[in-house]
Amino acid sequence: MGDANLDRIYEASGSAEMRELYDKWAEKYDADVEGSGYETPRRIAETLAELVPDKDTPLLDYGCGTGLSGVALAAQGFSTIDGCDLSEKMLHRARERECYRNLELIEPGQSLPKSIADYEVVAAVGVISKGAAPPSVYGEVLHMMKPGAILIFSLNDLSLAEPEYASLAEESAKAGQVEIVSSVHGPHLTGYEDNSGSTVTVVRKLG
Repeated sequence: MGDANLDRIYEASGSAEMRELYDKWAEKYDADVEGSGYETPRRIAETLAELVPDKDTPLLDYGCGTGLSGVALAAQGFSTIDGCDLSEKMLHRARERECYRNLELIEPGQSLPKSIADYEVVAAVGVISKGAAPPSVYGEVLHMMKPGAILIFSLNDLSLAEPEYASLAEESAKAGQVEIVSSVHGPHLTGYEDNSGSTVTVVRKLG
């Protein structure tokens, strides 16, 4: 059920290699991850729906992939969703869903869209994690966000086993950069034995 593709992603390193792998995987991605019981987009969307009463609030789906996260957010009533990703073929699939206002391609070596400071909410669904962006991206995202903005992100079980990922929110809170709003562990890829859970964490950037 897509485990071979998942294994390759979790072993990859570098944004150029990630782009190549995701471009090749784009046509089968949805079937593979949904066939493996991909629950994290729904959990993130439901968490945001409770925290953000104004569903017209513009939000950035950072690392949106094929748009499964956008679909989940739209199902919770969010109407102004922008996305970005490093895979053009993934973005092509996301465009077909018609739930995004704007979609932007990130080039390898380019860290973040400059527009990130315009958003009250940034969602990173399975992005800042092993097999995707390195831990340093968390700090880059926070640096560019405006004070008071919310970042919601997930860490899968494989990432939680790595101290540099697992401590991201706690260390930034200790440094006075964020307030941790919530952090809840739950289902992620329920059919993928070695990586079945994830923690969904919400932090608010302090001024």
